Amino acid sequence: MANWNKRSSYKKNTAKEPAPSLTPWEQEQQKKAAEQNSEKNSEKTVSSEEKKKNKAGKKVLSMEHKLPRLKEQRRRKMLRRLIPMVFLFSFTILVILYFISPLSRISKVTVSGTNEVFDQSVIDASQLKKGDSLWEAYFNRAKMEQEIKGKLNQVKSVHLKFDGVNSYEVAIKEYKTVAYLAKDDQYYNILENGKIVKESRKVSIGNPPIFKNFKEGPALDEMILQYSQLSSDIKNSMSDIEHQSNKTDDYLIKINMNDGNLVQASIPSFAEKMAYYPSFVKSLGDQKGIINMEVGVYFEPF
Repeated sequence: MANWNKRSSYKKNTAKEPAPSLTPWEQEQQKKAAEQNSEKNSEKTVSSEEKKKNKAGKKVLSMEHKLPRLKEQRRRKMLRRLIPMVFLFSFTILVILYFISPLSRISKVTVSGTNEVFDQSVIDASQLKKGDSLWEAYFNRAKMEQEIKGKLNQVKSVHLKFDGVNSYEVAIKEYKTVAYLAKDDQYYNILENGKIVKESRKVSIGNPPIFKNFKEGPALDEMILQYSQLSSDIKNSMSDIEHQSNKTDDYLIKINMNDGNLVQASIPSFAEKMAYYPSFVKSLGDQKGIINMEVGVYFEPF
């Protein structure tokens, strides 16, 4: 029994002993440490709140920056859609105003390049009138040009073109008049293309020769060609050329010369034979008569 009591006396005392009382200095230090911890904790709390506020502020600033850009982008997009519509609408209005205004109507028609043809004849043939639609005439200009050429034999080419805002110019090129056909005291222009103008005049103009009894056809065409090969002196020595066709030869001609002689010739060899006329007449002296150049060249006095 005694041993068991001894053991109980060596039993370790596990109960906590009360803390020893602190000295005033230790209490003061402990108090300061507590205050410092409290200040640190409060600073941490403040810094975390400031971070939250800064983050929220950045979000607000970011939205404030984005909103003007979005507005500008919307404004540009709206302008891109609006400008073509305004342009199309304005263009349509201008077109309508133009077509109901006098600017879309012909105000004047002029003719240029005419020598033998009367200007009014060209305007009448074109059927252009003051007040007609400007653009209808423009799109039908090819048809008008053909009508002018068909009605006026002397017109070689015609070009209808704008001459100002709402006026036209009819530019004409004529066939050259190479001779006049004398018939019933009237004169008809014979053109370089072998056509005889239907309109007559009472007198011939200029130096073209006077042809008689000619009709449109191969003989007249050949006569024009042969005459063009003569020298100016021989052309000026002739008074008129008369066609004398018969059943055997459709190319015979008679030429009344200004010196009083009469020349008989064949059209195909006319230019070649007439080249000898000045020297042949000189050899005759003062004699006047018929000079036959159909085959050879011989003289028969009057």
